Amino acid sequence: MTLGSAKLEAGCLLVAAPTLTDPHFMHSVVLVCAAEAEGVMGVVLNDDSGFSSGDLLGGHPAFEDSEFHVGNGGPVGRDQVHFLHNIPERIRGGRAVPEELYLGGEIEMLGGWMAENQGRENSNGSLALFVGYSGWGAGQLDQELAEGSWLILPGEKDLPFECQGQSREGVWRRVLGAQGDQGRYLASTPPDPNWN
Repeated sequence: MTLGSAKLEAGCLLVAAPTLTDPHFMHSVVLVCAAEAEGVMGVVLNDDSGFSSGDLLGGHPAFEDSEFHVGNGGPVGRDQVHFLHNIPERIRGGRAVPEELYLGGEIEMLGGWMAENQGRENSNGSLALFVGYSGWGAGQLDQELAEGSWLILPGEKDLPFECQGQSREGVWRRVLGAQGDQGRYLASTPPDPNWN
């Protein structure tokens, strides 16, 4: 399989090409959560929002004392918080994303789980919170793919939880570098050849 030729579907990764310099997406790794005829929705996995869950959800009694890391899911819907998890037995009602991941779920169950797991080291292995999301209307992402702005890679079920607190560029280089020689080459390529 050629690097970047995976199928565009829920659960795959969109990895920014080295030449993509849009400040919202430079060095981004996006998990696609939905890919339909109407468009594509996902969350950036490797961008820190600078907020904690208590900052964004503190007005709700179930979250007022929570201090979970919140990533920047993308430039769309910045007034919305989304979450990925791998505990459907604890947080019901989520939308299945392939590879044992779920998007969303019952908010009261999320609050209960967060209260039980506040401060536990293993909590980051089960929940990832995001403010905003990344979205493309019908045909928009197809055009960006044709321009070479993105590589489509197979998803990794643990990646959403491993990225928390990691550097944006570091995660991007690691994901590309895991794809063999061609991926390692791209991971070391500057956005502009004149930067060499």
